[in-house]
Amino acid sequence: MPRVIDIYNYIDSFAPFSSQEEWDNSGFLVGESEKEVNKILVCLDITSATLNQAENIGCELIVSHHPVFMGGLKSLTDNCLAYKCAKKGIAVISAHTCYDFAEGGVSDICAQALGLKNIRKAKSVPFTLGETDCKTVMELAEKAKDVFDTDITYSLEDKPIKTVAVVAGSGTDFMYDAMDEGADVFFTGEDRHHAFINAAENGLPLVCAGHFETEIIAIRPLAEKLEKEFPEVKFYIANEASPMKHI
Repeated sequence: MPRVIDIYNYIDSFAPFSSQEEWDNSGFLVGESEKEVNKILVCLDITSATLNQAENIGCELIVSHHPVFMGGLKSLTDNCLAYKCAKKGIAVISAHTCYDFAEGGVSDICAQALGLKNIRKAKSVPFTLGETDCKTVMELAEKAKDVFDTDITYSLEDKPIKTVAVVAGSGTDFMYDAMDEGADVFFTGEDRHHAFINAAENGLPLVCAGHFETEIIAIRPLAEKLEKEFPEVKFYIANEASPMKHI
């Protein structure tokens, strides 16, 4: 059977951990690298619920998108999810921004879901570009609502568009880079009030379809890619729901 390190090395081959953002914490985060794995849970977030799923199934490894810890972990106590994973003997590999930016990764999958054409990577920054058949921002927002089945936040709804910049999750740190790349509209998961103001002042519409919604669609493709490489392992996709509710 493959080992944890074999799974890590394969993910590294298509979503290099070295390509992650400086603030990120993608990689092999918990467990024993030489441990053999028979069952793997693939998820967006490691929560108490997804950890319980992994334990109940008998998984030796969780592959998550969001890291199980970030921001300089200063303690490892019994209320810490990383500690709970280690105590239960479940290893963790997290592929976050490296999978966001990868060829065929999260942003590319979002672009495909939106029906963009001529999908490609930006020249110098980690986001995806493509052309849309939607004529206005409002049309793109309506399409995103259908595709992601969620509420959409958008601006400058009447502006004509063609080229779309896509960053799944939260990505308007790249807003000005998108303008330099010729984007007419910036599609992402979520952003702040002042980002909308700054974008509007610069004539760039934003369309936001939810952090969870723009990333959860990439979990099944990740599991399927891993399953194809390791057919002897049983892969399970976690049952997850957005922590944010709307009324």
